Parts: sequence; structure tokens; C-alpha cells
Amino acid sequence: MLCKNRLLSFSLLFGAWKRLNEFYPTLLFCFIGDLLYASLLHDFRFWEFRPVWMDHLILPTHTIMATAIAILIYPSVFVVYLGRFPKTIFRRLGWIVFWALIFEGIELNAYFNESIIHHYGWTLAYSFLFNIMTLSLLAVHKWKP
Repeated sequence: MLCKNRLLSFSLLFGAWKRLNEFYPTLLFCFIGDLLYASLLHDFRFWEFRPVWMDHLILPTHTIMATAIAILIYPSVFVVYLGRFPKTIFRRLGWIVFWALIFEGIELNAYFNESIIHHYGWTLAYSFLFNIMTLSLLAVHKWKP
């Protein structure tokens, strides 16, 4: 819970909230992609969230945890990620890798805390590549929705 509070505080300080209407279509695109993954691969998830510590009280299942992440975390993160997206190509590539490393660090922490479990051969390396692809796709979508 403390990590989530820090993330929201970080987002309030550094996010481009005044330009939220500019990112809104991309946020919806992200939600739709997440919803498609959740519904189409419900019985064959590559990763599964598991509640640890006090999460059992608030977020008891994978579905509720994934929904909370989509509603609270994605907008908070992407308003910073998209709101401060650089102008030059090399800085853009660095920005994408930087955020993929942030997501990888968060997942690595969750993996060691056993709050995320991988299935069907999914690994942390696949997650890193997935994050690179997703963040690139979101940047392209913001540019050409």
C-alpha cells in the first residue's frame, strides 16, 4: 500500500494532468487491451496476481487486483510517461527503456514477494520485452490514435 501511495504522489507531482484529455484515447486503448487479455486468456494466464499481506482484505482475487491496477496504476503512470515523452528519437528510445526497467523492477519485487506467479513458460525476460513493446505501442498510439 505504501508503494501505491508513493506512485500516486509521484504522479500528482510529475504528471501532465492538465493534458489528460490528450492521453485519454491512449488510456482507453490500454484498458481495452488489458480487458481483451483478461477475458480471452482467462483460463490460460501467463501471469497471475496473488494477494500478499493485507491485500487479502482489499484485493482478494487476481481479477480484482488486475482491475485495480488498470483503474488506479495505469492512468497514474501513463500521465507521467506520456506527458513527459521526449522529442528526439534517441531520448524517446531511452525513455521507453527507462520505463520498461521501472516496470521490470516492480515485477521483480512482486515476483520475489510471490505476489505475481508466471505460468506457461513466461519469464521476467518476456515481461521486459512485453513492456518494451507495450510502451512503444502506447507512444505510437498517442502520436496517431
